[in-house]
Parts: sequence; C-alpha cells; structure tokens
Amino acid sequence: MDHPFVQNNDWRSEDTEEPQKRRRWWLTVLVSLVVVIVAIGAALYIAASHYQPLSQKLDGDYGTQIETLNGTLAATRIAGAAGSSHIVWTEPSGSFLVEVVFTINNLQRFPVTIEKVTPPAIPSGTSNVHVYFDTKPNGTGTYGLKGGPAFTPRTIASGGQLELAIHWDQQCVPTSAQSATSTYSDLPVEYSFMSFHHTVSVPIHSLYIAPRATC
Repeated sequence: MDHPFVQNNDWRSEDTEEPQKRRRWWLTVLVSLVVVIVAIGAALYIAASHYQPLSQKLDGDYGTQIETLNGTLAATRIAGAAGSSHIVWTEPSGSFLVEVVFTINNLQRFPVTIEKVTPPAIPSGTSNVHVYFDTKPNGTGTYGLKGGPAFTPRTIASGGQLELAIHWDQQCVPTSAQSATSTYSDLPVEYSFMSFHHTVSVPIHSLYIAPRATC
C-alpha cells in the first residue's frame, strides 16, 4: 500500500507546476509585446526621420527674374528647340538681384512646418537674402509677385500649398571664369516633422543665367 506522505508530495508537486507554467506563459507574452512595441517604435522613428512630402507643382504663374540694381530687368534671349524653349537671362555687370517665385506643396497626409528657404549654391556666393510670403501681385511679367510680408515658419497641412518669393544679390562672373550658362533648378528648404529637421531640394521653375564677357 502506498504511503500517504508520498501521495501528498506528488499532489503538492502537481499543484505548484501549474502556477509556474502560467507565470512563464505571461512572461513570454510580455516579452513578445515589448519586442513588438520596440519594433513598431523603431519603424515609426525611421519613417519619421525620412519623411519627405514636399514638392513643387507648376500649376500657377511662377517664375524667375533678374534685375539690375537700378531696378530694370536684365537682357534675355530665348534658347532651346521649339516646344522646349526657355528664357536665358544675361547677368548684369557688377551686382544684381535675383528673384524666384515658387510654391511648396505637401503631398502627404501629415502636416509639416517650413522653417527656412535658402538660395541654391552659387560659385560667386549670395548676399542680402530675403524670403517673403507671395501675396502682393505687381503686374511685372507673367508671375510678377515680388513678395509680401517677410517669411516666418509656417505649417502646411496635408494637401496644402505655400507660395513664396526669395530674393538675393549675386555678383557677375565673366565668361573667362564661367564659360557655360548656369542653371538653378531647385532650392534648399528646411522643414520639421515630429521634432525631426530635414533639408531637402524643392524643384523650382529653372533659372538660366548666361555670363557676360566682362563684368
């Protein structure tokens, strides 16, 4: 006959194994949940750090112009084949003013904040840079918006559009130092999204500047 003491030990062993199994099961679930949360967080972090919804759509009267410091427009000529022709500005002697009127479009679902817009990289450098909200038409050319209030950081909602004008002063670079026409087709734009700051190149209406023989 089995001894009662032995039977009691077997009963206690079975009774303690079940709670241990349940604890291990909950621990496995908890660890799995933490792993999933970390993986989702990492994916969101990577997505946010690479989020780039900005572009330009040429759906309005936008363009560029070059002015001498006395306010007159620089000389131009038409270049390119029929159907793909474009205006080439001849740089004025000395220092001159460049104006670019452009749009920034948010094509994705989350809002972003435009923090800063700067001129393209130019060998002769830029100075006296100003960015404006493009709100005051003045009838010059087909685009002719020479700027309204000074630009301050502005949030663009999903599907929204921001119209800006940027001005800068630039120095003439003669043909001896620059033999080919300079083409500027984008502007550096700094924006923020979920505390991430990015600088991207936003396309603009291409600006063509031909060098002078002498400056």
